[in-house]
Amino acid sequence: ARGRLVFAPPRRDEGQEADKMSGLVCAMSGETPLDPVVSVKSGNLFEKGLVTKYVQESGTCPVTGEPLSLDDLVSVKSSSTAKPRATSATSLPGMFTAFQAEWDALVLESFELRKVLDKTRQELSHALYQHDAACRVIAKLIKERDQARADLAS
Repeated sequence: ARGRLVFAPPRRDEGQEADKMSGLVCAMSGETPLDPVVSVKSGNLFEKGLVTKYVQESGTCPVTGEPLSLDDLVSVKSSSTAKPRATSATSLPGMFTAFQAEWDALVLESFELRKVLDKTRQELSHALYQHDAACRVIAKLIKERDQARADLAS
């Protein structure tokens, strides 16, 4: 029946393949799909965005190479409240790697912000110096003007 999937227990010779699929990962990316779809023809699980683009370009299943259309993909309904975590976030080494990447990004951002802050301070210092110099020139010109008026008046 179209649109209905039947999952059968794996045969003994499919033990290794069953171990791979027990985590419900995309057959193309190897990651847990956020928007999963299943091929009616092959039974493989895919990330909808990846397989849609592939099928539109080639018209075949990315795993088996058999002809496949977008109508042959069935969405898998899952809870929207509990988003799947990336497989790298489920192990300590994966979490350490993620934390290190986040730390590196924060340090790099901090460095860039310090460079921008130093440049802004220099620009502000230059602008304040120019303002002070302009005020001194104006004060000197006012003084000379007043002196010239006083000399003309006398």
